Amino acid sequence: MRDFCLKNKKLLLGIFVLAIFYLYLAHLGSYHLMDPDEGRYNQIPREMLLSGDFITPHLNGVEYFEKPAFQYWFTAIMMKIFGVTEFAGRILPALSAIGCVGLAGFLGTMMYSRKVGLLASAILATSCLNLIVASINILDMALTLFMTACMVFFYAFERSEKKKWLVAFYIAMGFGVLTKGLVAIILPFGILFWYTILTKRPRLFLKLFYLPGILAFLIVTVPWFYLVCQANHDFFYFFFVREHFLRFTTKMHDRFQPWWFFIPFVIIGMLPWTGFLLSLFSKKGVIRKTTSQRNRFDIIFLLLWFFIIFIFYSISDSKLVPYIMPCWMPLAILIAASIKRFEDENSWLSHSFLINSILCLAFVGALVGYVLSSNYLTIDEFIAEGGLLTAALFIGTIASIFVWIKTKRFRCTVSVLCVMGFFFGLGLHDVQQQVHNNQSAYYVSQKINELNPQDALIVNYGDFYHGIPYYTNQRVALADFKGELEFGSEHPSGAGWFFNGKELNDLWNSQKRIIIVVKERYKDKCLNVLTSPAKQVLTEGSYTILINK
Repeated sequence: MRDFCLKNKKLLLGIFVLAIFYLYLAHLGSYHLMDPDEGRYNQIPREMLLSGDFITPHLNGVEYFEKPAFQYWFTAIMMKIFGVTEFAGRILPALSAIGCVGLAGFLGTMMYSRKVGLLASAILATSCLNLIVASINILDMALTLFMTACMVFFYAFERSEKKKWLVAFYIAMGFGVLTKGLVAIILPFGILFWYTILTKRPRLFLKLFYLPGILAFLIVTVPWFYLVCQANHDFFYFFFVREHFLRFTTKMHDRFQPWWFFIPFVIIGMLPWTGFLLSLFSKKGVIRKTTSQRNRFDIIFLLLWFFIIFIFYSISDSKLVPYIMPCWMPLAILIAASIKRFEDENSWLSHSFLINSILCLAFVGALVGYVLSSNYLTIDEFIAEGGLLTAALFIGTIASIFVWIKTKRFRCTVSVLCVMGFFFGLGLHDVQQQVHNNQSAYYVSQKINELNPQDALIVNYGDFYHGIPYYTNQRVALADFKGELEFGSEHPSGAGWFFNGKELNDLWNSQKRIIIVVKERYKDKCLNVLTSPAKQVLTEGSYTILINK
């Protein structure tokens, strides 16, 4: 087997690369948009294509400035090529994840060896949270790619002193800013500042300020910000003050969570590799036992990369799970380096393989126990939706234990775990499909489409159901709610599309055909607003559809 691998390295590498592309791309169009995020980030580029305005983003017809425009542009191009589909909307996150996998291999190889780099790629590619976030049309995966590229390009510059890497560093940072704003500057510079301070090389930080690189950054970022400010004079305050400073320091977006919020998601998100994190604390582990000054610097680099991002978002008053995705690369490389250390020490440090096996089997047990005690899924549904994931974890864990007992070879055992990770990822997509479909406005939109709504006004009551404009191909009005559209509602583009309860009732009793969509939790309030009964009432999942004519 060893001889076969040595003779067919290129073939095996090709299979590995194809497996990664399949894992991240094959499923993208197989489930509907999950509200609210995917409905939002598919609808904005769709409206760009319809209007031809690629400077001012619009959502449901009103100006929407919460995020910059890069992902909207890319998605619009994909929609132009592949059609206005779920697949087109998810291509950028998936490709971003694949890019991060490639960068993990590049950085792991520079820091350690080609084998560590390849293993780091496999670990990152098959980790639970990376797979999930890469399959959702949100901005965090693209931001992760650009921030990761910044860190990798800086490291390449540090090792080689070639200025081309600084230019690449600033270009990546520019696209990060165009994806999600100033955080793409703050975090990389914060990490690198403390890295140069702790390694007692402050001059290295000063070398970052390279004029051609800064010019490249400005060329990438300034044109859009200039044009959008020219077209929208209130953009600057809303984007830079409200969506950066106030978002981080206040609870304005109702996303407050305790400081420890992200800790469980690191544990769950690194499955099926979580147990190997324990080896990082071993006396003989890669963190506490470095082999050279260069190796010590590398460990400081990776640890600062993880902890500064983790702490930054932990102290923020606005927390969502995907925010910590830029932490995943250093964890993957540290785990890969630890597995190489296992071979060097001829020991599963801190019993990490045993603990990882226990965690995987415990996760399987928890899934089965949940199904048996829950009315949410039948056994048949669980087998169809979660069977592959469960089987991959169970069979893969048992197989890896068997291989270790029989061979006592670390490489063989880890190879089995990598194969397990691949099938775990395929199974995870089956579960994700069900989650997306349960949180999608697709089905209620299909019911609305059956009502021939072209001559009617569709009204969302109590909330904005983002997928409805996308799947009905119609702008919707909002009643007793503005939410993230409040800023846009104050512009001329919002006139006549936002109603209070009295205005909705007047509209309901007018000659115009009205289709009100309301979720169960707002239904009673909506019915109390209306003074005349609906002529037709339909239900679809948690939605109720009320029609006045």
